[in-house]
Amino acid sequence: MADNFFITAILVAHDGATWLPESIAAISAQTRPVDRLIAVDTGSIDNSVKMLTGAGLTVIKTDRDAGFGDAIALALGSAKKIKSEEQEELIWILHDDCAPTRTALQFLIDGLTDKPQVAFVGPKLRGWYDRKHLLEVGISIAVNGARWT
Repeated sequence: MADNFFITAILVAHDGATWLPESIAAISAQTRPVDRLIAVDTGSIDNSVKMLTGAGLTVIKTDRDAGFGDAIALALGSAKKIKSEEQEELIWILHDDCAPTRTALQFLIDGLTDKPQVAFVGPKLRGWYDRKHLLEVGISIAVNGARWT
C-alpha cells in the first residue's frame, strides 16, 4: 500500500552502546523505510556516538543532562522542513533500546491511515531480553492529558 508520508525518524541515544547495533539494524530494515533518520546523543560516555557515526548517521550531540524531550526538540529544530503539498511529514520517535520489528513502521502508518482522527500511534512494547514479556499493549491520552495504558 503506497502512502503519501515523509517519515522522519528521531533516534535518541544515552549510553546505548548495548542496544544500538540491533536498534539501528531494525530501523534500517523496515519494510516501509524511513525517509530521514536523525540521531541525537545526550552526552553518552560509552561508544554510542562512535556507533551512530559508524552507521553513517549524522549525530547531534547535546549535554548529558538533556532530557528526552530536549533531544527531540533539538532534532526537530535541526531538520529542514519538507516542502511538498503531496506529502505529510510524520515523526517516528525512538530510543536507543528500541528494536522495532520489520513491519512496525508500516503498521503504525496503516493505523493512522485507517483512523485519520488519531493524532499519534504507538506500538506494542515487548521486553528486550524476553520478547514474550509484554510491557505495553496500547496507550490512550485522555482530554486532560492523562496517559492510559
